[in-house]
Amino acid sequence: MSMINKTKQLLKLAIFFLILITGCHKTTSPQSSQDLTFGVSAEYPPFEFQQKGVLKGFDVELAQRIAKELGVGARFENMQFSTILPALDSAHVDVAISTIAITEERLKNFDFSDSYYTESLAIVFPAVQPIKQASHLAIEKNHKKKIACQLGTTMEIWLRKNAPDVDILSLDNNNLAIEALKAGHVDGVFMDSVQASVFSQKNMGLSYAVIASSDNGYGMALKKGSPLKSKINAALKTLEKSGELEQLQKKWLQGDISWAM
Repeated sequence: MSMINKTKQLLKLAIFFLILITGCHKTTSPQSSQDLTFGVSAEYPPFEFQQKGVLKGFDVELAQRIAKELGVGARFENMQFSTILPALDSAHVDVAISTIAITEERLKNFDFSDSYYTESLAIVFPAVQPIKQASHLAIEKNHKKKIACQLGTTMEIWLRKNAPDVDILSLDNNNLAIEALKAGHVDGVFMDSVQASVFSQKNMGLSYAVIASSDNGYGMALKKGSPLKSKINAALKTLEKSGELEQLQKKWLQGDISWAM
């Protein structure tokens, strides 16, 4: 074969592979570009947690159904709760869903979907040393109670505002807070009542009591001016009307915690 023929043959092969690569790119790119990336903190059962390396929970399934209603896929970025809103602000994620309460302070910097769940607040404590109401957080017999909570949550805000006598220990997640309680480093852990029920059932010797009502519902956080807000709200209304939202609440938030065992 002459040098010219060899060159032509190589050129044909190069063009063939270029078309093949370009064609593959066009086939796969649109699907990945349409996925919504949700920021979560998987340390918050039953809303979001990991089980054998798989993300599960109420918020996870809700995000998946929201994405399905919008005709896109759902991807998740698992991170510390305190880094979720900064990740949203930097566009590392499209939506933040991790039992994020809608507060006036957060609304200054982010948009939120309509509230999808409102919860009461509870203290988890050793059954032999109960803290059954907010007044029990006051100093007793010169003992200043030490209460753990998750860093950056409305529980931390509530304690600072309503329990001035309490020594607050803010930790990265509630698993660490419960371990601190079991080790005797704190007198109680402040969280929402659904999680309080889960942790007290999973840990022998612990109990809980609801001591306050939440002023803020949970919502999905978005960047200011995001066009996703109206779309997500429409999807939420569809899920509510179809009964799917209620089904998710019954599955994850009402009574049975066999999923956690």
